[in-house]
Amino acid sequence: MWKTSQRFSPRGSFFKVIKRFLLPLSISLIFLLLFFRFVPTDKLMESFSGISSGNFLLAFFFYTVSQVIRSIRWKPLIRELNFLDIYLINSANIFLNNVLPARTGEISWFYYSKKLGVSLRLSTWSFILGRLFDLSAILTIALVVYSAVKGSLIVFLVSSAVLFLSIFSYKAYLFIPSYRKLKDLKNYIRQSMNLKLSLYLLLCSLLSVIFKFLAIASLLTMPFNFLSFLSFSFGELSTVLPVHSFMGYGTYELSFSIPAKLASKDLKEWLMEAFIAHNFLLLSSALYGIVAIFLLHRKVQ
Repeated sequence: MWKTSQRFSPRGSFFKVIKRFLLPLSISLIFLLLFFRFVPTDKLMESFSGISSGNFLLAFFFYTVSQVIRSIRWKPLIRELNFLDIYLINSANIFLNNVLPARTGEISWFYYSKKLGVSLRLSTWSFILGRLFDLSAILTIALVVYSAVKGSLIVFLVSSAVLFLSIFSYKAYLFIPSYRKLKDLKNYIRQSMNLKLSLYLLLCSLLSVIFKFLAIASLLTMPFNFLSFLSFSFGELSTVLPVHSFMGYGTYELSFSIPAKLASKDLKEWLMEAFIAHNFLLLSSALYGIVAIFLLHRKVQ
């Protein structure tokens, strides 16, 4: 009896709240304090003011194209919804996931999908597939570019392996055991996936990643080369980290700057670039996400 009451004790719930919300907030505050001590404020403001309205609009255009392609990708997976509904859910999900700590923003995908008539099973497996193809797209492009620049046969073979696994992922059910929830995933892939759909999902993910990179590249002063794409890729991969700071401050910038640090580049410059890129992505996702949340709540009422 005592164990049951302990499980649902207010004290336990309080510490869960601290862990889920205060820890990410603390990470962000500590990072921002250190960032503004490490990076000269005048140089940061100079970098912001140096962004022309034309470059900003071009970056926002590329970002919009990326999100449209990302939303088109979901249509064959969730046939119950039209493109507009999928775009709204996708926009709301990206915005809330950027803002809320501890990946709690991901819940919005399942919440809005269910409200619009999509089963939790379908929204879950389609979500997992989308994330896996996003990851494979980033890895494939980064590895291919790296192998071309460095002339590494091993990296090229690894990139080919990632590409091969992505294309033939529709055969993954052959290797998934029929155990509990894995059985549902196995049946979903067997019934829903095929070669044509795998190619389609991979192509959409590749194009979405490329246009998002073009958005960042057209906004920043960093050179348009492999290092800039690798930095962008590391920044994107920060979204899969188990610990997510509030609004991503800290985790995104530090991940973005890792390749520059390894290449012995000026860390201050790349941290500034990362900070500008991050704020642009937050602003862009907010412009679409807030409107999407408003329209979705009107639809589900």
